[in-house]
Amino acid sequence: MARTETYDDTVKPRKGLSLAKGPVLLIGIASLVFGVLGFIFANQSFTFDVPDGTVNGSTFLGIEGNGWTWTLFAAAGLLLMLGAPIHWGAKSMAFIVGVAMIVGALISLSDGSDILGIIATNDWTTLVMGAMGAGLVLLAMMPRVGKRRGGAPMATRTERDSELDTPSERRFGRDRDREPVDNGRATTTQGTLEDRR
Repeated sequence: MARTETYDDTVKPRKGLSLAKGPVLLIGIASLVFGVLGFIFANQSFTFDVPDGTVNGSTFLGIEGNGWTWTLFAAAGLLLMLGAPIHWGAKSMAFIVGVAMIVGALISLSDGSDILGIIATNDWTTLVMGAMGAGLVLLAMMPRVGKRRGGAPMATRTERDSELDTPSERRFGRDRDREPVDNGRATTTQGTLEDRR
């Protein structure tokens, strides 16, 4: 006889694996470490000339920056790390930081040497900011995978039982089909008087 599985609807569904949390955490760590190292080994100046002046810095691993540049990378990494433990937090923070990086890269591209006279940049700084921003925006769209509804199988039942409509039919339906058992007690015969003769 074919058997079907029943599931416990009271068990919370398995949430599945987040495709955003891990990559966002890794990008956050890399950005934070890069910002700290750039601040230590490169220019530490926080001078600015807002809004259209020119500021310069020194290079670290080919990327030009001043104190504001390294602070930007470190702050972006810290925000990503804070949002990474939760799926929706990782996605939200990835989108916010990603859009900020893309906007900064576009301003730097149009200006050529800095962002609004505050953040020193060169071509490599612009490229890294743009690539990081695009990657984060893509990660902000990542779903969970492997989501399953309901709990684990609890018991099995026959197809006949599954066709019964109500709980009382499931409980007593099998008893109605059984033959009467003779246990020595008197039984009452059903039917008319003529039938019993």
